[in-house]
Amino acid sequence: LLKETSLALVNGISIAMIVFIISSVWFDTSYMESLSIGVALISVILLAAMIGTVIPIVLDKNNIDPAVATGPFITTSNDVFGILTYFLIAKVILGF
Repeated sequence: LLKETSLALVNGISIAMIVFIISSVWFDTSYMESLSIGVALISVILLAAMIGTVIPIVLDKNNIDPAVATGPFITTSNDVFGILTYFLIAKVILGF
């Protein structure tokens, strides 16, 4: 779990920096809006890595074939938690 988390952190920071620069320069968004997008990306990528690592282990321990059940469950949960995380971070940073 530590290896996956550290790789997700590197990916999240890299992608967040690129998106932060693009949104600030190209789309002319405010610093705080770009910051909320970047922080949300890091958080969502970390969360997705943890979910993608833990769910197959839990399913296997409950005698459910992880190859069959993991795909739809992880996709749906990552989408739901991603949107919730983005809105929560936007609320905290932007004060909505």
